[in-house]
Amino acid sequence: MKTIVVLCMLLSQSVATLQSASPLRQQQKQRKPHARGNRLQNQLDWRAGNYLGLTAGKSTWPDVLRVFGEPKRIDTPADQTPNNPHPEVWYVYDSREKFAGELTVVIDKRTDVMSGINLNPASLSKEEAVKHFGPDYVLTRYNFDECLGNEESAPLYESANGSLLLVEYRHRGIALTVTKNGKVNTISYVSKPIGTRESRCNPKEKRQTGQKKSNQMQ
Repeated sequence: MKTIVVLCMLLSQSVATLQSASPLRQQQKQRKPHARGNRLQNQLDWRAGNYLGLTAGKSTWPDVLRVFGEPKRIDTPADQTPNNPHPEVWYVYDSREKFAGELTVVIDKRTDVMSGINLNPASLSKEEAVKHFGPDYVLTRYNFDECLGNEESAPLYESANGSLLLVEYRHRGIALTVTKNGKVNTISYVSKPIGTRESRCNPKEKRQTGQKKSNQMQ
């Protein structure tokens, strides 16, 4: 009789333990999709790019001088007008990182703040670039808002049928422009999104509904 009572008590304790553990398992299951969603959202949120300690939108021209020294050349945008509210000056250097090429530091002349850095690699495939930067990118296509400027100066907007393909590491402020033959034309360290989510010239055009995240280049 005592044996039966003991077995009943153990069985009751086991059931109580399972019932108390069940909500915990349910919470864990509920947290996993939420955590994945947060990670994906973090990859879609733009952050300021950083190159050799220089942060786009924050570092200043004296900071650039400390890192790079005097430039080999100074340029200005060919289409920059005298009344431009954000006049730029481009300081050109030779690249100091893994990829050989020319590097341009963009400075806002009014504030002396570095707007961004553009590296034009001499020869770099998109596969080599992804191997260097990592697989945590999104692919985004853009079109030019031509009513706001010519093709060289017009701002960009996201478009599923856009002619410009970018490999974006948004959470690191890095965007790679890829040509049709699979070469990386520009590596940009930016302080803000590359383009708007919709066209300002043609608001009826449907924007790209989402970026494509991939571990393999297409």
